[in-house]
Amino acid sequence: MNRILCSTLAVLAACLAAGTAGAQFFGAATPGNRADHWEGYAGARYVFSETIDFKGGSTIDSDDDLGFAFGLGYNLDDHWLVGGEISWSNVGYDGVLKSADAPGATAHLSGEYETFVMSANVTYHFMEGPLTPFVTANLGYTWVDSNIADGPPQTGCWWDPWWGYICNTWVDTKSAESASYGLGAGVRWEFSRGGFLRASYNQRWLDLDEASGTPNFGGIFIDIGSKF
Repeated sequence: MNRILCSTLAVLAACLAAGTAGAQFFGAATPGNRADHWEGYAGARYVFSETIDFKGGSTIDSDDDLGFAFGLGYNLDDHWLVGGEISWSNVGYDGVLKSADAPGATAHLSGEYETFVMSANVTYHFMEGPLTPFVTANLGYTWVDSNIADGPPQTGCWWDPWWGYICNTWVDTKSAESASYGLGAGVRWEFSRGGFLRASYNQRWLDLDEASGTPNFGGIFIDIGSKF
């Protein structure tokens, strides 16, 4: 937990410096006055632990973990913002696998899975000024790599123009893709020279074919950036 907190603070400090520098460089926007301005941001994604149930009875318990994101958006007016975002994270988990051949037989596993999310977002700001609550919705694509081997090791060799003849061994891992969608609500504050800070609670649902039901993950999102 301390490692995650320190990482979050370090990321936000770096983003604050970058956002302030960006706002000073472009020098285009004042607090409020969002209409017809682009904006970019970077942020931290603290996602809460969750249990995922799969068809056949297997389960995975994911840990609280920290991810990162960056995005770009355009303010249609002082209320409506449309944009896109890319985020990624490494999440620790413990799981129980149930055998399909031997009833009652189970196996335990633990490790980290990787997630990569691309999404389109629509946000509505309730007020025109520099301090405003907002709601947001997103629709996108999620890729998950379990880091669990999906076959035997493979070896390949090639001629490298600098290093000569090179061989490498790798193992394919089990991965999954799904549509994802989410909702969120939070508060945005704009400071001088077009910089902004926002914090929100978000919930995201994954349309995983292998899952029993629709897995969903809640988390706190903190972003910092600037208009230009």
